[in-house]
Formats: sequence, structure tokens, C-alpha cells
Amino acid sequence: MKKDQEFKEFYTNVLSPELDIVEKKRKSILIQLAIAGVIVLGFFATYLYTFIFVSDYPILLALYIPTFAFVILAAYKTFDIIIKNTSFYNYFKDKVIFKTISFINPALQFDKKYFIDRDQFYSSEIFETHKVKYTGDDYVSGNIEEDVTIEFSELNVKYTDKATIKEKNSEYLFRGILYKAKLPIIFPVNFVIEPIGYSKPSAKGFLYKSGNLMFDNKFQIRLLNSTSDYNPSLFLTEAFLEGIVKFSNKYHNETHISFVDSFIFAAIHHDKELFEPQVFSGNKKFDLIHMHYQDLNFPISLIQNIIINQALEELAV
Repeated sequence: MKKDQEFKEFYTNVLSPELDIVEKKRKSILIQLAIAGVIVLGFFATYLYTFIFVSDYPILLALYIPTFAFVILAAYKTFDIIIKNTSFYNYFKDKVIFKTISFINPALQFDKKYFIDRDQFYSSEIFETHKVKYTGDDYVSGNIEEDVTIEFSELNVKYTDKATIKEKNSEYLFRGILYKAKLPIIFPVNFVIEPIGYSKPSAKGFLYKSGNLMFDNKFQIRLLNSTSDYNPSLFLTEAFLEGIVKFSNKYHNETHISFVDSFIFAAIHHDKELFEPQVFSGNKKFDLIHMHYQDLNFPISLIQNIIINQALEELAV
């Protein structure tokens, strides 16, 4: 496992020069925005001056109102296109995010447009099925061990039913990163670790108490099924449970983890777009890039910690 000190050296030697170029591209966008803003303000000043003198003519007034609306829309689209400059975002993802992924593990691949599909999202057993608009990006995949594969991506899963949005008091079913790992074993018990009270009483499975007070005060375990008379505590060790609590306390992100057949899923909620460069403030900040590194590194460290857990040997069926 690479240490933070190694990442600092990587940031200085590899990412810092790339971020200099990112900053040049960002400043170019700000200049374009300033020029566009001057043009728009100039038009509005001219429009206001003309409007004052022709407002007594109803026909001209009728023409000015739709023209005014059209210009506002055109200005909005212009600003939107400039801010979402494809070259700027692509460079950041290709030269900063992908290089960070390669630093973590050179065997991992990155596709900035692809994402984990809807079927895999629901097969995690974490989320109830709803009518949703399902989008995502920033897909990472590869082997972290010889026989262990991992994939994860950012997802934005929005409710489309107004009644559901009102009931949940949110437009999102999930917004964050979904991780999925395939192990060369089959778990004898499928279960979900989730925040207390997340699932309805009618949700699949039944609740199980770990006996760890620190964990049980924040999370609940929902057992889905069992292929044998198996005690989950053989796998849910004190170190594993306390690790989940420490992660939750450190990053304050809503966390779900599930074990289904031979797959491990982890869903980490975020309230902002991830792995994106900033336009109105600088990107050459170690703490900012380190946050991206932590978001990318978490699932790999989680899976590796599970793999080296000796209790894992007892899970093979």
C-alpha cells in the first residue's frame, strides 16, 4: 500500500507540471468568460438605451421582449459552453486523474465516459428499485490481485417520480461512487452494511447486531440469506467494523457495503461532482488533488484489507 509521503513526491515530480498546464487552460477559459461578459453587457446597455426611447411603440415593444429572452438564453449557453471546455476537462482527467490511478495501481484502466451499468447497481442489494434517470462517468477497472478484479465509477441516479422525490425529500437515489470487486470465493451469507434506519422494515432480509457498540450506534447489518448455519462474526471482525466507523467519521460520507455471492459492493455518497477540475479557483493545490487520491484509493485499500483478513479463508464454500 502506497503511503501519503510517496504521493507527495509523486505530486511534486509528476502532477505539479501537469497542473501548471491545467492552470493555463483554466485562465484561458476565464479570459473567454470575461470577453463574453463584456459583449453581453455591451448588448444589454445598448438594448436598455434603445428600449427607453422606443417603449412608446407597442409593435416594437412586442419585438424586443422575445429578442431579449433569446439573448439571455444565448448568453447562458455561451457561458455554459466556455465553462465546460472539453479540452480543459479532458486534459485534467487524462493527465492528472489517470496518472493518479496509475500511481495507485498500474494495472488499472480508466474510461472517463463509461460507468457501471444499472443492473450491477441494483444487484448490489443496497438500493430499492425505483424509476430513475441513470447516468455516470469516470470508470476504473482492473485486477488488484491475480484473481481479484475491481471496478468503480461515479454515478448520478435521480428519481423521476415527483411523489417519490417528495417522500424522500431528495431528487437523488444515489450520488457518489459505486465500487464492485469480484473475489474467487462465494460468501456463505449475503449481507448489507448500511446506516441505521436506512432501509424500510419491509426491506429484504433481517437485521443482525454485531455486538460492537461503536459500530452498532452508526450502522446496521441486514442479512439477506445464508447457505449454511454461519456466524457472520467470523468475518465481521472488530478491526473490520472499527475501520468502517473510522472511515465514516473521517470523511462524513454516507457509506454502504454489501457482500453478495462472490462480489463486494461499496457505495459512498458525495454531494458534488468528483474528479472534475475547478474553473473559478486554482487546481494546483496538494490538498485538493489529495482528496481525489483518497476517493480513488479507498476501494482498493478496502478490498485489500478484506483479502488479507484471515477470516476470509473460512468463507470459501
